[in-house]
Amino acid sequence: MKKMLCLILFFFACGNIMLLQAGSYTVDNLPMVYLQDRTKHVVNPDGILSPQTVQQMDSLLYRLEAGKGVQSVVAVVERIEGGDCYDFAITLGNKYGVGNQANTGLIILLSTGDRCYQILTGEGLEGTLPDAICRRIENRKMVPYLKTGDWNQAMLQTVVAVCGVIEGDESLSNPGLGKDQESGEGSYLFWLALCTVIIAMCVSWHTNRKRNTCPKCGAYPLKRYNSQVEVDRVNGIEHHKEYLRCPKCGYTVCHSHDEPFDNGTGFGGFPPVAGPFHRGFGGGFGGGFTGGSFGGGSFGGGGSGGRF
Repeated sequence: MKKMLCLILFFFACGNIMLLQAGSYTVDNLPMVYLQDRTKHVVNPDGILSPQTVQQMDSLLYRLEAGKGVQSVVAVVERIEGGDCYDFAITLGNKYGVGNQANTGLIILLSTGDRCYQILTGEGLEGTLPDAICRRIENRKMVPYLKTGDWNQAMLQTVVAVCGVIEGDESLSNPGLGKDQESGEGSYLFWLALCTVIIAMCVSWHTNRKRNTCPKCGAYPLKRYNSQVEVDRVNGIEHHKEYLRCPKCGYTVCHSHDEPFDNGTGFGGFPPVAGPFHRGFGGGFGGGFTGGSFGGGSFGGGGSGGRF
């Protein structure tokens, strides 16, 4: 009887272990939301954090990357493979290359079921966030809330504190900020050119309207009733004449102008319209955000972590 009971308990324990392993995340199946949307830094697949907390942290971390070039991933899950936050975080960071070439990547991991946490910094961020400061933030901002099960405050207060330290380091800057500025200048020039074209079209329309207004009675518009084209093949010029009549008072006028001779190309000697507008306006006005890409950062083990 005792042997049977022991066997039952053994199989029951094995079953629980298998279930726990089956429900744990690996570095391969953890959803990296940043790759689909560069404004999303918080991985929250189990819904442990509230949407409001996720939104607040995403906003802080997006601003951090834009201003300081620090790429970050904050992951909160129930369980991870192996149950060790340090091993999981460093494998995750090196697998995806979180950070940039200056190695200023940041990973904050919490596994509630394994009751472990980790702040991991890239080698380029260790001077700004040394181990002692990471540990102080954990002890003062994270662990007290973890012990009461307040996951939202634990993670939000930690992210706020970490961002505050990084943003206070004047030596850090976003290496891609110059490109963003160039892109902004290019966009400004595009809109300036577009406005210039629109203004020119309006002036042309107004000029033509005024030009076709009857000078005798002021009626608009004069109606064309005849036109002539005389070709000077020697000089390659076409002399165009256009006769207009006012339908109200009968006043007539002749407008003339010269154009290059049309030799059969259909463009009167001018090349086809090309340039920046020939492909339309597609591609420049698409809304929404696109996926991000990690910059190839690496992690050497800086930071702090523990269990609660």
